[in-house]
Amino acid sequence: MVQWTPATNYTNWAGANGYGITDPNGQLTWIDSVTVPAGQWIPTGAYPLSFDQFKVSGESPEYLASAFLKNFERAGVEVEQARRQQARYWYDYLSQYSGGSEKINAAVDWALQIANDNSHGYDQGSRWGPDYDCSSLLIQAWENAGVPVKSGGASYTGNMYDVFIACGFTDVTSSVDIQGGGGMIKGDVLLNIQNHTAMHIGNGQVVQASQNEFGGITGGQTGDQTGQEIGVTSYYNYPWDRVLRYPGGTGGGGGGGTGGAILLRWIPG
Repeated sequence: MVQWTPATNYTNWAGANGYGITDPNGQLTWIDSVTVPAGQWIPTGAYPLSFDQFKVSGESPEYLASAFLKNFERAGVEVEQARRQQARYWYDYLSQYSGGSEKINAAVDWALQIANDNSHGYDQGSRWGPDYDCSSLLIQAWENAGVPVKSGGASYTGNMYDVFIACGFTDVTSSVDIQGGGGMIKGDVLLNIQNHTAMHIGNGQVVQASQNEFGGITGGQTGDQTGQEIGVTSYYNYPWDRVLRYPGGTGGGGGGGTGGAILLRWIPG
């Protein structure tokens, strides 16, 4: 975030408080709870903000980059224009993911509502409501949450991958433990491209539409006659070919890991 002279002013504190020296959470905590209270932040005439005002300000990224430079860093070599340009770049980059966690929560909540309502069951003959199959459940959940995967052409497991990626999902298969579920977080889409899909909901659990009361894919009565046609189960490896993640997610507990980008109101230059 910034430089410290000497560096041990920060690195000694970080080690004593359980932070790696490159951990941005530690650096932000240091700035917020140690450096600013010690008097490092001094409002200037051009940027008459207190640090608390600065953190919640709705001013432009350029203005706030200069405010941080003038009021906090007071750098010997300012390169102010470059700082302002970088603040704009990262603000715009992260802004595309703003609201990601809300969409993830909405998709998961909708799928769980369907699972908990036995008027909805598994059937490929009425798969867009009132019944659903594995892929239509997830596609409709994300569509309802404001991620246009259905509008974008996703219609079954075989074409979900390309459409979900086009809608902003990231393939995180290589960074999670497919066998045991480690590193997976709330909202992760588990995909076996040929046969099945489910959604991780955190705490080592998934929600899925699996099969109708006859154990097949069609036929039977509308709704869930067994309580297990659409439901929640502990994580298992189907096996999954791909794990897709919508940006903005955070760890859901039990499944390990964190993920996604979080838009901070202030970003030092």
